[in-house]
Amino acid sequence: MRKEDLLEAALRVYLRNPNATVHEVAEEAGVSKSTIFYYFKNKNGLERELLLYAINKFSPWKASSLEEAIKRRFQIMRDHPGLAGMFYTLLDNLSRNDPKFIEDLRQRSFNRIAKILEKEGFKNCYDLAIFLLASLDGIALYSIYMEMDLSKFENLILEAFRRLKNKT
Repeated sequence: MRKEDLLEAALRVYLRNPNATVHEVAEEAGVSKSTIFYYFKNKNGLERELLLYAINKFSPWKASSLEEAIKRRFQIMRDHPGLAGMFYTLLDNLSRNDPKFIEDLRQRSFNRIAKILEKEGFKNCYDLAIFLLASLDGIALYSIYMEMDLSKFENLILEAFRRLKNKT
């Protein structure tokens, strides 16, 4: 069994239940809990690796433009409605056990988005990156608990950034 196969099994389990147990992950992967602990020292290690794996797999910020990144992010929300809940549960769990890891992760995210904004000629890119990520995360969270027309919010964010771009 490869580590990536275990992470895919964990992803499936955590998408269904963000408070999953190691036992549930092992069962999904068809392995023993000791196999999970061989690859991941403990549940915290599994959740840390899963968070990084999911970010890498689903990150819209590898896009070549801001518009493409925003559209990808909304498509991810539509295709994987449980992803936001999983991310926030993992972030909450890990922030208690490894706050430096979470802070580093947050800073890398803001910097990656700020580079896209800078490339497109925006000013105050770091602050705009925080604003954009907070807006997208908020929409993702609300979409878990209430019926939302994601296309409407996608268009609102795209239009807001088009207008901001024209003012800079």
